[in-house]
Amino acid sequence: MSRKTKKPKARGGHLKAVPSAPKMPLQLVLNHRVVDSFTPDFVHWYERFSDAEDAMQCLHIVKLFISASHAISEESSATWFDPDSLDDAALALAGTLDESDSDEALIAIFDYLHLYAEFLFETGRWSGTEEDYFVLHMLLTEEASGELDLPDDIPELSDEEQDRAFQELPVLQLTGRLLEWLGAGKDVTSTGVLRLKDIEGAAGALGVKARGKRTGKRPLPEGEVEGEVEGEVEGEVDTESFEVGSMHEVPVLREIWAALLDIDVLSIGSTRATPGAGAESWDSQDLDSRLQIQREFLTVFLASAVMDSGSMSEEGPRDNATLARVLLRGATGEPVGVDELKSAAANESMGSALPTFEAMLALRELATLADLGLVHVDTHYTVPPVVIQCVIPALALVLAMEDNFEPGPSHDPSDSGAATNHR
Repeated sequence: MSRKTKKPKARGGHLKAVPSAPKMPLQLVLNHRVVDSFTPDFVHWYERFSDAEDAMQCLHIVKLFISASHAISEESSATWFDPDSLDDAALALAGTLDESDSDEALIAIFDYLHLYAEFLFETGRWSGTEEDYFVLHMLLTEEASGELDLPDDIPELSDEEQDRAFQELPVLQLTGRLLEWLGAGKDVTSTGVLRLKDIEGAAGALGVKARGKRTGKRPLPEGEVEGEVEGEVEGEVDTESFEVGSMHEVPVLREIWAALLDIDVLSIGSTRATPGAGAESWDSQDLDSRLQIQREFLTVFLASAVMDSGSMSEEGPRDNATLARVLLRGATGEPVGVDELKSAAANESMGSALPTFEAMLALRELATLADLGLVHVDTHYTVPPVVIQCVIPALALVLAMEDNFEPGPSHDPSDSGAATNHR
């Protein structure tokens, strides 16, 4: 999958005076040797961006960064970077490279780290998880551009607090009920969707009164008579329910189903949908396992919300940068006001039709996310503390899948005026 790494900017003399490394611990020595072993492959891979000299400079900066990380945490890795210690190590290194202009040096460091991390990921040398890479990719993209300024007051929740908060999220409650209904498995069509006869049960698990349409052309299940649906007989129709031609027409069912497939909690075979390899983690007694699978679910769910609520025009992007911006700002302490977004949707503050249409779609999607507990709506759009940890990985996932995605200021509903801080 393609990513947004670009050729490093001209660096002038910012990284010329690189210090020699002091005597190093064994783990650090071994990690430097691992980096050295990558040299031939890395130089060849780097040709798409620059020449061999710049590639060697990149590897040298990487080794210095690994040394800085080791000095801070007494641990290091040549094939994985910890996002939590990224800033501290980079700042420490930038100060030693160019005290007169550490900001420029910092940007160059982030550029080089981004390229190296992409090399590791593309060549199968990355030792972290795929989610680890997406988080790092997002952070390095935003750090290098100077657009993301994470506040210091993002709440740190204990595992027990996260567990309680997750249990209270409507989207996870509904997903749990859907998995209970699924049980050992349900029949699916050749396209991998639920059969019409099972739509009512799946929708009911989500609190929706919907049922599959009767076309008259499909053979009736054994024991069922014409006009009968799940215990109903002709002449006894539930006026509160509605008919659908596919499970995808049931609100939220398609999104939850897709997210469960992506994280392997659900598996689709040729004729049945059954619990996947990750299903055991969903209700696991092991707290770490349970929290991890729920975080993965929310990350994928939010990423899908951003991508699936984009413009449907052939010339417009497929993802919704306005929605991404609202989620990002709602997670980082400078939330977008409800009135701001409504003004953008009404074209009162935006001159471009695309952001206006995106704002309209974002309003609709945010209402759904609010019903599912993933967004709080008052005067501003904020992200609940337990969901904040999933927003940046979700947007990183979008960035990794969409070349043209850019949650930049051109799609920010507050472009016409300064946003009001609301923490």
